[in-house]
Amino acid sequence: MYVLSDRAEVLILHMKTSKLLWIIPIFALIITGNCLAISAKQIPEELETSPDLFDIGTFNLEIEVSETEFTPATFTVKESATVNLTVKSVDVAHTFEIEEYGINEDIPANGSVVIDFVASKVGTFTYSSESCSATGTMIVEDPYVPGLPRPENITILIDVKHSENVTAASLNFANLEEWGRDNNFTVEVNTANELVEGTLDGVDVLIILDATEDFTEFEIEDVLAFVRNGGGLLFGGTNRTALTNAEELTKPFGFTFANATAAYINATTVNDPIGENNTLPSFLVTEFMDEHPLISEEQYVPLTQEIISHINYTGSLLRFNETWASERLANDESISVNELIDCYIIANGNETIFADDGDWTVEVNETIGAENVFLVGAETTNNGRVIGLGSGDIINESQTGRNPENEIFFQRAIQWLAKMYAVIDSYNYSLSTFQLKRGDSLIAQVKVFAQNFTELNAINVTLKVWRLERIEKAVELEATNASYFEGMIDTTGINKGTVYINTIAHKRGYGYNYTKPIYLQIYPDEPEPFPVSVFLIITFVLSVGFGAVAITLFFINSRQELKEQEITEELLEKKEEEKVEEEESILEEYEVD
Repeated sequence: MYVLSDRAEVLILHMKTSKLLWIIPIFALIITGNCLAISAKQIPEELETSPDLFDIGTFNLEIEVSETEFTPATFTVKESATVNLTVKSVDVAHTFEIEEYGINEDIPANGSVVIDFVASKVGTFTYSSESCSATGTMIVEDPYVPGLPRPENITILIDVKHSENVTAASLNFANLEEWGRDNNFTVEVNTANELVEGTLDGVDVLIILDATEDFTEFEIEDVLAFVRNGGGLLFGGTNRTALTNAEELTKPFGFTFANATAAYINATTVNDPIGENNTLPSFLVTEFMDEHPLISEEQYVPLTQEIISHINYTGSLLRFNETWASERLANDESISVNELIDCYIIANGNETIFADDGDWTVEVNETIGAENVFLVGAETTNNGRVIGLGSGDIINESQTGRNPENEIFFQRAIQWLAKMYAVIDSYNYSLSTFQLKRGDSLIAQVKVFAQNFTELNAINVTLKVWRLERIEKAVELEATNASYFEGMIDTTGINKGTVYINTIAHKRGYGYNYTKPIYLQIYPDEPEPFPVSVFLIITFVLSVGFGAVAITLFFINSRQELKEQEITEELLEKKEEEKVEEEESILEEYEVD
C-alpha cells in the first residue's frame, strides 16, 4: 500500500472542482431556457386546413284557347306525371293538338274537353289549334335534380336480421325490395350479418324493420356513425321493439318506441271509456311541417295532410323528446360542427287517438292526442337523415297493396332519406377581409338555395369563428333578400393568430350546409409588449455567456486533466521505484550483517 504525495492530492481535488464548475453553468443554461419557453406566449397548433314507376302525381291545368292566343301559353310538368288538361274555347270551335303525344281533340265553340295523358317524354312540345294563329309550349322535365343522386346511384339495405322470424319478415316486406329494384335502386336484404361497418359500407339508406331482438354494442356504435356521416335511416318498429335496446339507437335522434298501439276513440266525448274502437286512427301533420319537403315538396307527389290522414296506420307508437338529443343540438355554441342534430315531430295524433295497451279501453295512464306520435324526423350536420316510424307494418306487402297512400309515403321517405331533392347548397360566400386587427368588424356574405336554385325562406344562417375545432364566436346572419344573407362579427375578445370562419345554414327538412372554412389572421389592436421581461432577457444572455465560458473551461480542464494524470502516473512510478530501491538497500544491508 502506498500514499499519494500532497501535490498529487491537490491535483486530483483541483480536477473535481473544475468539473463541478462547468456542470453548474450548463444546468443553469438549460433551466433558464425552459423558463423562457414557458414564460413566452405559445403558438397555437396548426389548424387543419323519374324513375318510371315513381308516383309523380297528377298535374291539373285549365287552358283557354281563342282565335289569337292560348292562356297560359306555356306550362311545365315532370316526366311520368299524369297530366289532366281542361281545354276550353272562349269563342269558335277549335282543335287541340300535341303531335308527339298523338293528341288531337275537337273543342266545341264555347265548350271544353278534358284530356288525360302521361308525360312520358322529356323535352319541349308545341300545342296548337287549327283555328288559332298562336301556339303554346309544354315543357316536360326530367324529375331528377341535377347534381343530386339518382336511383342508380343509391344502395338500399333492408335489415330483417333483428326480427324474431327472419323468413316471415323477409316475405312481409318483399314488396319494398321489388319496388326498389323496379325503380333502378340497388337493393340488398340483410338476414344474417350484424349492422357493423363492413355491412354498411357503400349503403346510402338503411331500413330496419320488425326489430324484436337486441342490437350489439358494435351495431349501435356503427349505425349511429353511419347516420352522422351522412347516411339515411328508416326505422320502423313494432310493439315488441320497445322491449329491446333499440332506444340506444334512436334516443340520440329524439325518439323511442312505445309499448302501445294507436287506437281510435269512437265516442261522444274524448274521455268516454265505452266507445267502439278500431285501428284506423287519424293523424295531424304538425304545423311547421307544411313546408317540410317530405310533406309539401312538388318535386314528386306531395304527402298532403289529406294523404297522411288516409294512411292506414295499424301499429305501435313513438315517444318523442328533443332533450334526448340536446347534447348534440345546435344551441350549444361550443359544440363540434360534426355533432349538430335537429329532431322534430312530423305527424302525431289528434284528440280522437289514444295509446292502447291492448284492452281497447281508454284508461287513466293512456295518452290521448298529440302525445301519440307516429312519425318523426332528424337531420345531422353532414346531411344524415332519419325517419322514425312507430309501426313498420304500414309499409308491408299487405298494407301497401290495400292502401296506395302507404306506398306513396314509403316512396317519398326513400327520396328524402337518399337526398334526391331538398338539399341546401350555398355559393358566393365571402369575407370582407382575410386579415384585420382585433376589435375590427368582419362582414360575411353568402347565398343559399335548394335544388334548381329554389330560394328558401325561414332559414337560419350562422357565421362561426373556429379555433382548434371549437367555436370562439357565433352570430346569426340576416337575410338581405330571399336568398342572400349578410352579417357582421366583432372580433373583440378573439385571441390573435389564425382562425377559420364558415357559415352554417339550416332549415328543417332541407338539412344543414356548412361552407368550406376561410382562414383569417387576427393581429393585436395595438403593439404588444415583448413576450418576456427584460430581467429574463439579461439572465438569458448572462447564462449563454457563462455557458460559453464553462464549455471553454471544460476543454481546458480536459487537457489539464490528461496532463495531470500523466504527472500523477509519473509520481506513482517514481514512488514505486524509490520503494523498490529502498527495499533492495535494506536487503543488501541484511545480507552483509
